[in-house]
Amino acid sequence: MKTKLFSFVAALGLFATTASSAATATYPPFKDRRELARIERERALERARREAAQREQQRLVAERARFEAQRRVEQQRAAERARWEAQHRYDGRGRR
Repeated sequence: MKTKLFSFVAALGLFATTASSAATATYPPFKDRRELARIERERALERARREAAQREQQRLVAERARFEAQRRVEQQRAAERARWEAQHRYDGRGRR
């Protein structure tokens, strides 16, 4: 009798420690669902902020590249203008 009782208690102990008996419910309780909804909203807001910051960074990079291209064009025009003025400043014929 003792052996049967001991094996029954051991079986209950093993059953209590298995993962299948300790599994949680398939649906979260109401409070947990509200908490999950709050967390999801926070994540969505953070994702939106991150995407907005990334778009702003890309806009700044594009604007900086456009300004650099414009500056290079202006420098090239200034160099061409200076070269033309240097060539036509004095042509050797006594005219100014």
